[in-house]
Amino acid sequence: MRRVALFAFAALFFAYEQWSFYTWMQLHGSATVGLAYAWATLRQDPMVFMAWNDMGVFTAIVLVWLARDLRARGRAIWWWPATLIMGCPPLLVYLATGSDASRHGAAPGTDRAVTRAP
Repeated sequence: MRRVALFAFAALFFAYEQWSFYTWMQLHGSATVGLAYAWATLRQDPMVFMAWNDMGVFTAIVLVWLARDLRARGRAIWWWPATLIMGCPPLLVYLATGSDASRHGAAPGTDRAVTRAP
């Protein structure tokens, strides 16, 4: 059930991102105008700037975790750039397709990337 929910949420989130981008382009006419508007908003509103900074730090943390998890599990590295470029949908699919340590022979609640055998 968890897998199905993650796949469904990834698909819905991807559709939402596409709709948001389409709407953004309709509002601004071009990516250049939209980015100029976004930059002006960031400079004018300290709370928006803080939220973007927070998202940037969180994204960096998730990407570091993902890189370590990919290396530890021997998974394909293409998940990392896919997550960097497309955001949450590839990450949700990655989680649905077996990032769980218990599926790889580790005890539930442990992570072989952190726990080392002597």
